[in-house]
Amino acid sequence: GDEKEARNKAVYYLQFSSKTEWELRKKLAEQGFLPASVDSAIRFVKAHRYLDDGEYAARYIERNQRKKSRKQMVFELRQKGIDEETLNAAFEENPVDEEEQILRLLEKKGYRGDEAEKEEQKISAYLARKGFAYEAIQRAMINYARKNRD
Repeated sequence: GDEKEARNKAVYYLQFSSKTEWELRKKLAEQGFLPASVDSAIRFVKAHRYLDDGEYAARYIERNQRKKSRKQMVFELRQKGIDEETLNAAFEENPVDEEEQILRLLEKKGYRGDEAEKEEQKISAYLARKGFAYEAIQRAMINYARKNRD
């Protein structure tokens, strides 16, 4: 009864969007399935490779590495229940070049490198809010300005 139903529900949810183990456990528990049935359903979807947090994290990074800082992705993946070890492995598999990301964002913002200090501070604050480190932002802004002068 309950176990088979939980298993079917788990497979059903995963058909529409990939989820982390934590998200799926939460969804099944909210549906009122017993903890033992939830565990059984999780074992089932993992055994059939429908659920894989490592794979989820790697795909997430691939999809977002052009527009999100590593810090922002780590925060969002942690909120989805991805553990430290899985996160580190996923970032090893998909290294994120933050300076490259910042340069792309500077370009998108129309940065020239000869802006007034107030404008520079605004752009710098925007990048900081996206989770980039101050040092990386400064380095990228200097390199960008230098590249545009040459």
